[in-house]
Amino acid sequence: MRARPVAAPWRWLIGIGCSLLLAVAQGADIGWPQVVQRARERAVAPYQPVPAPVPDWLLQLDYRAWQDIRFDPNVALWAGQDLPFTVRFHHPGSIYRQPVAISEIAAGQANLLGFAPSQFFYGPGVNRQRVPADLGYAGFTVYARGGDVWQPVLEFLGGSFMRAGAPLLAGGVRSRALAIDTGLPGGEEFPVFTDFWLLRPKADAKCLVIYALLDSPRVSGAYRIDLTTGGQVVTHVRSELFFRDGVGRLGLGPLSSMFWYGENGPTVDDYRPEVHSSDGLLIHAGKTRLWRPLNNLPRLGQQALPAPRGTSYGLLQRDREFGHYQDLDTAFEAQPGVWLEPQEGFGAGRLELLELPVRDELNQNVLAYFVPATEVHRGDHLSLRYRLSWGDREPDDGPGRVLATRVARRDGVNTYQIDFASLGAASDVPKPEISVQGGQADAPDLRPLADGWRLTLPVQYKDGAPLAIRASLLATGGVRSETWLYHLGDD
Repeated sequence: MRARPVAAPWRWLIGIGCSLLLAVAQGADIGWPQVVQRARERAVAPYQPVPAPVPDWLLQLDYRAWQDIRFDPNVALWAGQDLPFTVRFHHPGSIYRQPVAISEIAAGQANLLGFAPSQFFYGPGVNRQRVPADLGYAGFTVYARGGDVWQPVLEFLGGSFMRAGAPLLAGGVRSRALAIDTGLPGGEEFPVFTDFWLLRPKADAKCLVIYALLDSPRVSGAYRIDLTTGGQVVTHVRSELFFRDGVGRLGLGPLSSMFWYGENGPTVDDYRPEVHSSDGLLIHAGKTRLWRPLNNLPRLGQQALPAPRGTSYGLLQRDREFGHYQDLDTAFEAQPGVWLEPQEGFGAGRLELLELPVRDELNQNVLAYFVPATEVHRGDHLSLRYRLSWGDREPDDGPGRVLATRVARRDGVNTYQIDFASLGAASDVPKPEISVQGGQADAPDLRPLADGWRLTLPVQYKDGAPLAIRASLLATGGVRSETWLYHLGDD
């Protein structure tokens, strides 16, 4: 089935009505306080990885064979019950090696949802008779009702990944619960969700509440996710984290995506002009708006950016023209972006952007996360609250947005061409403000382009050395464009 672009605009929603659902959980044998207590108790005990009872033959399935295993929507949770949400489940196998425990909270009780092979349609590569009756689920997808149509809007599948959007397209940007020691020489630790509880919604509910337990060798955590849908999908996240041991680098609110190539390179022999799920990192730090186009360079790149208290950020797909991708299956022009607004627990710190080199579109190679200034030690407790907004529009439409970045490299000179949107009613030619570290900037050229501006900036640069560039436009009355950032190498 071909994916279709998203036409509806985002609407900035808040989780109205979620508090009503909590009344159901208060009388349950497990509610939010009990989930937090379980996480706290886990953290004071030695880490115990959950055994994965998945047969080797299922793990050896290639990804296409796993995709041929399809859940029967007729037996989805809450199907046919005139509720605003239903839930479909995913089968373990291939790269999804770890089943998770999923329960429903209804009528004051939590009940574990039982796996059965009869709930799935199996492709020709799987013998249903060999599937264990107690295998469990790898994850789930939430569907929301819009009139007579059910759309997938939220998915938990693998590790601590969550992705959302309306509709939920293949691939795309994701959030993770935590990033631990990402980019450090000793290697990264990957926390995983082990348990979920789905609170049965009322017939007129505007949101769905989900509880989850997270675990890894150095941290245990309780998560509550409030999902609201409409023209935009919003997930309000609350977490209580308990640390078994210290963490070298803690990444809060990690967002990940895929960037193979775009209008800024690299050159790839492919029929599609661009292939990426996101094309930039947008940062709102106070009154400063920063746009960092994504790269796919020959070696790993890591950049740290100042993030004062209250900094919001997101991985976005700003280019929404089908002709720039020419992909009818993946619909990159319709891929949702995700925008994170911190509400509690982030404090002061820095943003880090990690970019891994890739040669295809199969793996997510971009990760952005917040590193708090305060170190985390054994026995620490951290409370977090933040909001994730998913969709095809940005949180605002300020003047001078960066529309495109192109790069030409020749004879030791990188020539950058940056297109800015209009700065508004200012009638004079704006003034470029440029800063270069690690290279030497030649005279810039600024010309009108449609109702915006094109800045051409040559930079003399020694290949392989670190390079950092900042460029913005300043017009009369103090109207300033976004600040365009470009970065090569490590900080």
